[in-house]
Amino acid sequence: MEIQKIEKTYGRSPQADALFDLMGKKSVHSIFLQGLLCSSAPMFFASLQGKMRRSVLFVLDDADEAGYFYHDLTQMMGQEKVFFFPSSYRRAVKYGQRDAANEILRTEVLARLSSGGHFLVVTYPDALAELVVAKQNLDERILKLTVGQQIAQTDVVHTLRDFELKETDYVYEPGQFAVRGSILDVYSYSCEYPFRIDFFGDEIDTIRTFDVETQLSQAKRTEIEIVPELAHIES
Repeated sequence: MEIQKIEKTYGRSPQADALFDLMGKKSVHSIFLQGLLCSSAPMFFASLQGKMRRSVLFVLDDADEAGYFYHDLTQMMGQEKVFFFPSSYRRAVKYGQRDAANEILRTEVLARLSSGGHFLVVTYPDALAELVVAKQNLDERILKLTVGQQIAQTDVVHTLRDFELKETDYVYEPGQFAVRGSILDVYSYSCEYPFRIDFFGDEIDTIRTFDVETQLSQAKRTEIEIVPELAHIES
């Protein structure tokens, strides 16, 4: 049986309807579910997401379990609706070794929460224990750019410097930007790939992501958000 058919079967079950009704009642604060083993748990909640129309946070016991749960959800729902919120650190917090890839994932989740929308977030206690920036402070440090927008390249560069991004010859890691004529490359902490912004005078002509290894442009984007490192934003 195909995954989509199994998911529909879960979504039409009496248990799914009962959970959906309970989650809609403000008087209900705790719900205990029993019998969901292995991949049946993410399958069950994936079948409900279309009905719930709300964001849901899943807290697993540790990073490994959270990773498996996240993988199962993405297999059924795709990566556009499911996000992973890991710890900022490569190992334990006490070692102080921050992981740039994890910081991108954390920033992406916080930026999505700030902008609204309905999606699923998977995390674990160590990740939740870390302080995060206040929503108001984060909103003030997000630069939103769109194709066709009237804005001078110098103004964007000034904002990036204010965000404490580092100017380099070539962009290869988060927190960097580079200027080459009308082209501005910038690696935001809110996206897996860096952005290449091409200006025509004081207008944004095109925006694309690009590959760090080859420096070649990839997918077109109509709008982007540039977010600095969360550690540089006051909580």
